[in-house]
Amino acid sequence: MKLRRLFAPFLLFAFVIPLCGQVQSRSEVDSLLEAANKALDHYQHLAPSIHCEEATKTEFRDACKIGLETLEERVQEAKTEIARYRQNSTPHAVDLFDAYEVFRRVMIELEALNSVPDAYGERNQQLFAEAYNTFVKITGWFGGVVRDSIRDAEKCSDRVGHT
Repeated sequence: MKLRRLFAPFLLFAFVIPLCGQVQSRSEVDSLLEAANKALDHYQHLAPSIHCEEATKTEFRDACKIGLETLEERVQEAKTEIARYRQNSTPHAVDLFDAYEVFRRVMIELEALNSVPDAYGERNQQLFAEAYNTFVKITGWFGGVVRDSIRDAEKCSDRVGHT
């Protein structure tokens, strides 16, 4: 008789608890990560057209070069983190948050390059703006999915805690 009483809690812990921390809407996350990868690829397609020597002053040329190097590092980090997330057979909300954080760092670098619009030359300004506009849309979407995943994990945790 005692074994039967233990069976239900065992099932709860075996199946429900591992699901709680996992990202709920896999298809939405897959669509988001595909869009994020496309944005990263789009930037990498634009990058060779950016010429820091067109900046209006020497200090802007140097800042542009440093910014592009940092941006390329961030893009590679984001691609790696997204690939890591996609390879995880049971990703959790925290894993999605990690991918979001790295992707957001790309956005921060683009913001820095866009902060002085006329400093890098008209053609570079257009390229930075194009990349920025692509990333800002994905960053907003990413943030919403991460928020929903964390909220769903908290709800699940509350349900399990009250069972």
